[in-house]
Amino acid sequence: MNNHSDNYYFRVETNTPDQKYTYQNPINISVSDSPQPLILKPTDLKEVMEEITVNLSCSAEAPCPKQPPTISWSNIPQSANITTQLQEKPDKTQSVFSHMTFKASYMDHRKNISCTATYPRNTSNDSTVETTMMLQVLFSPKETCITIDPSASISVGTNVTLTCKSKANPSKNMNYTWYKRGQENQLDFGEQLTFTVHRKSGGWYFCTAKNEHGNQKSEEIQLIVAGVSAFLLTFLLITLFLRVQRVKAITIKETDVSDQGQEKQVQISSIYTNGAFVSDEELEMPKDENDKVHSGEIDFSTPQTKSTTVKSS
Repeated sequence: MNNHSDNYYFRVETNTPDQKYTYQNPINISVSDSPQPLILKPTDLKEVMEEITVNLSCSAEAPCPKQPPTISWSNIPQSANITTQLQEKPDKTQSVFSHMTFKASYMDHRKNISCTATYPRNTSNDSTVETTMMLQVLFSPKETCITIDPSASISVGTNVTLTCKSKANPSKNMNYTWYKRGQENQLDFGEQLTFTVHRKSGGWYFCTAKNEHGNQKSEEIQLIVAGVSAFLLTFLLITLFLRVQRVKAITIKETDVSDQGQEKQVQISSIYTNGAFVSDEELEMPKDENDKVHSGEIDFSTPQTKSTTVKSS
């Protein structure tokens, strides 16, 4: 305890009639309640490759073996496996030793993994000490995706920018390549692809991201050209209009021809003989000699509503 800090000395007593006490020079003993720093190994862990098994250990001094400190870990990987035990060191002192193993993942990159030792006290507040290290993981591109600016549906003549995003370590000098479904050759290289939209720009686009540890293809994203449907509608309307005009022209021409034929029929049917109307059948030419009309056999003396034709036997 802190209140045990003081000057200590001892005396020597002699069992003689003139008993005397001999005092030695006092010794100052300072009791500190601050625990010793934790030891986290390996201390030089800088970078580990993805999918590699990592081993970390954390140890804390146990000055009171009956009340050893407890060790806890924070911000640890999901695959971590931890074992903790009390160990005796070569100098006969004891310490609490905690060992953690895990498989490195890109999701653990730049994680601050902490080890904390808690010392129990006879007071309301326990004493703690902590040490932290940052995990560096090397990995190939992950979560590669595309964003479109301004949007996925764009009108003809608008400038559009496609951006390829990906997580990787190292991320410097990343190589990005652009493709369009249905085309064998690459469209372009670089993190961004910018172009002016035309009628044939619509379709499915994707990119690939690559670093020294591997590459990954993004999901395809569709670019919709909003002006295409309007163009087709306009084209159909114009085609329909031209067809209607053509049909009207043909109808008018046929009507003129029909009207001319009717006028001729009117002229022929307007012939009157002695005030009587002569039908079209009566004006027809005979088809054979038996059907010839003998004018001497027709009586014109009396007007009739319909002429009578007498055939010779």
